[in-house]
Amino acid sequence: MSHAATREMRSPFLSIHPYLPAFEQHGKVICSMATSGECNKKLVAEVRTEFRDGSVHHWRVCGEWLTTHPSAIAHIETNGFQEPATP
Repeated sequence: MSHAATREMRSPFLSIHPYLPAFEQHGKVICSMATSGECNKKLVAEVRTEFRDGSVHHWRVCGEWLTTHPSAIAHIETNGFQEPATP
């Protein structure tokens, strides 16, 4: 599945934490940005966003999403990555 057409995130990114090493999706551990688990690529990072109500949400993402999503690219260029996340 191509994530190029993925909708833009409405919530701002707080941080992006790489998974070292990347790991295969399994069970309910799937790419949060793919609908109905339609992505089968390795998960490479956890993206933390803040919703309007102030709550923080964690999304698992694959490398294709991370490297093609304009907001993710802009965040990485400005802030870099934070400490690695544990899967």
